[in-house]
Amino acid sequence: MHFDLPGVAGTVTVIEPKTAAAGKPWVFRAGFVNRDAVVDLALLARGFHIVTGPVPYNTDGPLLAGWNAVYKHFTDFGFSRTPMMEGAGGAAGEVYAWAIANPDKVSCIYGENPILHSHMSNASLIDNLAPLAQAGVPIMHVCGSLDPAFAQNTKAVQKKYADLGGQIKVIVSEGTGHYPTSPKDPQPVVDFILAAQR
Repeated sequence: MHFDLPGVAGTVTVIEPKTAAAGKPWVFRAGFVNRDAVVDLALLARGFHIVTGPVPYNTDGPLLAGWNAVYKHFTDFGFSRTPMMEGAGGAAGEVYAWAIANPDKVSCIYGENPILHSHMSNASLIDNLAPLAQAGVPIMHVCGSLDPAFAQNTKAVQKKYADLGGQIKVIVSEGTGHYPTSPKDPQPVVDFILAAQR
């Protein structure tokens, strides 16, 4: 399902589960869901809605105000006030940016081979993780060991977040590069996301 919100540039995309889980949990993500998105498929089967935030056509990336409006729309309709944030590659930077601006509105962050730069925020995301750690937001990354962005992004986040007292888990797929981004086995990721729900 696709829809527009008044005053928000860009279309919101929603994939609905057959039956919504209690509390209406949802994934707030950047980047479209591809057919190999095994984590999203597993969460759909557990009753999560999958929501892709809008990207305006006349800008280089998502806008914070637009994503705030999407969050308000869904929570006004009874969805969980703490969605799970998800992004792969460069899209992960956008979910980090929104989460850093709204740490009390996030259950967890999940990134696949993340590249942490953002159009939504001009600040360095890796140097601005303290709000997430202070709010107790757990983070998980699934990465290929040969991904060229692995050391500069995930390794850097892993060290800084741990130094801040934050909880971060990294699953490394040995011998794989940037693609495919999805894990072979989604269950550890699903278990992490379910444990983080609040």
